[in-house]
Formats: sequence, C-alpha cells, structure tokens
Amino acid sequence: MAGEPSSSYDGEQERAWGPAQPAAQRDDQLAAGYDVVDHLRRGHRLDVYDLWSVERSARCVGKTLRPERAGDEVAAGRLRTEGMLLETLTHPHLVRGYETVLTNERPRPLVVIETLPGRTVSYLLGEHGRLGAGDAAMLGAQLCSVLGYLHRHEWVHLDVKPANVVELAGRAVLLDLSMACRLGERSTGGTFDYLSPEQARGDPVSEAADVWGLGITLYEVVSGRTPWARHSHRDRGSGGTRRYPQLEERVPPLRARWRLPAALSGLVHDCLDPTPTARPTVGELSKRLVALSGVDPRTAER
Repeated sequence: MAGEPSSSYDGEQERAWGPAQPAAQRDDQLAAGYDVVDHLRRGHRLDVYDLWSVERSARCVGKTLRPERAGDEVAAGRLRTEGMLLETLTHPHLVRGYETVLTNERPRPLVVIETLPGRTVSYLLGEHGRLGAGDAAMLGAQLCSVLGYLHRHEWVHLDVKPANVVELAGRAVLLDLSMACRLGERSTGGTFDYLSPEQARGDPVSEAADVWGLGITLYEVVSGRTPWARHSHRDRGSGGTRRYPQLEERVPPLRARWRLPAALSGLVHDCLDPTPTARPTVGELSKRLVALSGVDPRTAER
C-alpha cells in the first residue's frame, strides 16, 4: 500500500551507505509488539512491511529505513515528521498513523500506519485504463478536501500522484507525507514527473505546489500518462545538472487529443500554470471539481 518510488528525488547529495543489508523476514520481530508478516517492498531509502500488531491484534503497515541507512539522519528526520503528522492529523481522505517506534536491530524509526484494503490509483490506471471526466472530477474534489486540511495546518504535501492515493469503494485516501514541509520552506522533495517548477528550482513552496501536483495527477488519470512521460529523471542539461522539462516547456493540451469537456481540460491547465500565483486556490479548484462531478459531497453517501 505504501512505498517509495525509485523516481522520488529530494535534491540531496548522495553518499555511500555501505553494502545492502537484508530486510527482516516473516515471523521476525521488527520492533517490540510488531511481527513481520511480509516484506512488501524496498525503495531507495525505505523498507515497507506488512506487520502484525500484537497489541491491536490486527495487521498494519510499517515503514522504516533500510538497515544500512540507520545513520541517515535526514531520512530518519523525515520519517519521524511523517509519523508525527499521521498520528496528529485526522481526515477521512488521509491514511491514519498509529505510532512511531524504534526497530529492535540497528535502531531506526518505524512508522506504523493502518492497512488499507484497496488499490492505488496508479495500479487501477494500469489495470483498467484512464478515468472518465466525472470520476476524475470526484477524485480531484476529494483530494482538494485533504490538501486544504493539510494547508490549514500549514503543511504542504509535495508528492501528490496516483501512486500515493488509494481508492476505497469510491473514497480516495492520500498516503505518504515523507516529503511534506512547512508552508514557505524551500524544498526540492518530490517525484520527477509531478514536481512543480518552484520545487524544481528549490524556491519556497506554497499551497500552489500541491495544486500543481493535483493538476499533473488529473492530467494522468484522464490521459493515461503524465505530460513528461517521454523524459527521464536521469536527463542532464548542458552543464551536467538535472534537466526539468517543467522549467522549459508548457504542458501539452489535453482536450484536442482526449475529447474531454472543455471545463475539465481548462481546469487542469489552470493548475499547471508555471507561475504559482496564477494557479487557482484549492478552494476555487474544489468548487469547480464538485460542479464537474455532479455530486454534492454534503449529501453523497459514503
């Protein structure tokens, strides 16, 4: 359910952390009260586990640093921040965090979160193809709800994408606050295809960075791909620095190819204006998406 895509990038200077160490195995006690059911995936920095909580008598998901990165204080700090946010912020469209503990071996933070019995939007796109306009608008409206909540608590998510959204019987649940930062801070954290221009430049970020991420997400769910699918995060410019197409190109138009309603394609492109202050606010975006969805969230059954 939760992981760390290989394309995530945070602008840090990489260093060697030594040989890769094995992940914990089934029936190992990863931390006090948490037994490994399965090792779900290994990312660049993190291991993600299906765990059994002895105290809760229930399955849960655990995210922790890979063993060889136990000394990575930057990644550990981000993980602790994510745990703190998921444990203190509550919203129907945000995954719940239970607690943050230390692993038994090579002590490092372990963020324990609820298991969601659904599939990520990226998985559903791969299995069933792109969404219709109404479903895309409903997805966007629900994400506006949780993003607005985060912003009112002065946090920016910075990694909104289909892989970080789980669908649960028509309810979108946002995952992964590992890149989140305070409003006004500088951050290059995020995933290449979804990174706003201001993130790519390392400028201070505002709510508009999440509006961009939501815009790219909507672009992908209605077209089947991101605007930058032909580019690689390994591309370099003439000076050897990372090349970001979002700093050099405008997003290709949607409606001409996909025959979408003009109101939806126009809304997506408004979200993807290179100038942060020219993008709609989350509140404005929510109203437009709710109108396009044709469903009043105040009366819709959940």
